[in-house]
Amino acid sequence: MDIDEVKSRFQPAVQKIITQCEITDDFVDKDLFRVYLATIWGNAVLDPEQSGLLESDLPALHDFLNETIPDILGPAQTVTSIYEYLLSEEGDDAMTRLQVTASHREFINHFAQLMLSSSTG
Repeated sequence: MDIDEVKSRFQPAVQKIITQCEITDDFVDKDLFRVYLATIWGNAVLDPEQSGLLESDLPALHDFLNETIPDILGPAQTVTSIYEYLLSEEGDDAMTRLQVTASHREFINHFAQLMLSSSTG
């Protein structure tokens, strides 16, 4: 699957996430957006078939997300920077504010540590 196919398949879901994160027409809860995107990426990587993907489709999904994320979070923001943020004290505070369950937080933190250690090693 190329990036255009991934866009066609996942753009409606990403748009729904953006809509769910909107506080007003011009303001999106960026922390909630980060949690959703981190969860989507983690689930896609751990079980691509459940997301309707092959493992070989993951790079195209990653590229699509990296094209979409700066529209909400700003320039130079990526899937990786979302995980870096969520592992930070500020990200931890955000997950507390959002009432992310302990198991969901553990999933995000575990996946972030795996992802970030593989990108630096």
